[in-house]
Amino acid sequence: MKFSDIVDYIKLEHTVFDIPFIFTGYVIAAGVHIYALKILLILIAAVSARSAAMSLNRILGLRYDRTNPRKKDWALVSGKIKLRNAIYLTVFFIFIFEISSYLLNTFVLLLSPVVIFLFLSDPILKRYTVWRHLYMGSAIGIGVLAGYLSVIPSFPLNPPIYLIFLATSFWIAGFDMIYVLPDIDYDKANGLKTVMTRYGVHRGLEISEIFHAITLISFYALIFYYHTVWYFVALVIITFLVIYQHIIVNPSDLNSVRTSFFRPNSFIGFIFLVAIILTVAIPITI
Repeated sequence: MKFSDIVDYIKLEHTVFDIPFIFTGYVIAAGVHIYALKILLILIAAVSARSAAMSLNRILGLRYDRTNPRKKDWALVSGKIKLRNAIYLTVFFIFIFEISSYLLNTFVLLLSPVVIFLFLSDPILKRYTVWRHLYMGSAIGIGVLAGYLSVIPSFPLNPPIYLIFLATSFWIAGFDMIYVLPDIDYDKANGLKTVMTRYGVHRGLEISEIFHAITLISFYALIFYYHTVWYFVALVIITFLVIYQHIIVNPSDLNSVRTSFFRPNSFIGFIFLVAIILTVAIPITI
């Protein structure tokens, strides 16, 4: 196996969606304190968990991916990575995730099997429910709680963590509905359930917009807790990016779908994280 094939296989670039919110949870718990070792362990845990999830998704979906023309160049489908090696990689990623969880604290270690279960069950649900998008969003959105628990090993009582979880879950679910647009015909023919196969493109995009409206409402509700100039500026930019992805998407143009899915969403998490860091470190209120 080539390293480049492994990076492509696990879609390492997709960590831009969840890592910023995991570290947001860390910042809310740690405040201005910098725990270098915890930051490193959180990063290792996040990347290994995401890699294990993607690998499980590829393995469990292989029977469908092999007959999907759009996925013919994927590493596991093309044979660049053998199924046996993919299983080894998955076990390795889970092992690294468990070790880093253990080194973070006992509470995180005890909860780590829940994360693995979420990632294992997520790709299976596509065969049974159109709302798998929201389940996947929640499985990734829970990362903000994981980041918090890495510093303070007890469930938080402060509402912002749960508002961020809600916003992140619906944000990811909403753009995942856009991501599956190119596969509508294939999914219908093979009995795979998505919002698009059930409700069609027009209604499916409307549902995606509703989900993203919930995301923005949750982000705006956070103003009551983070009423700083940093958060306000970030909110304006995030609002634009969320709306922008719906403006540019054209279901008949694969390039526009990719652009809508990846380009605006790549920045949202980092903008949010920077705003929270500045809010905690330099709280200039409006």
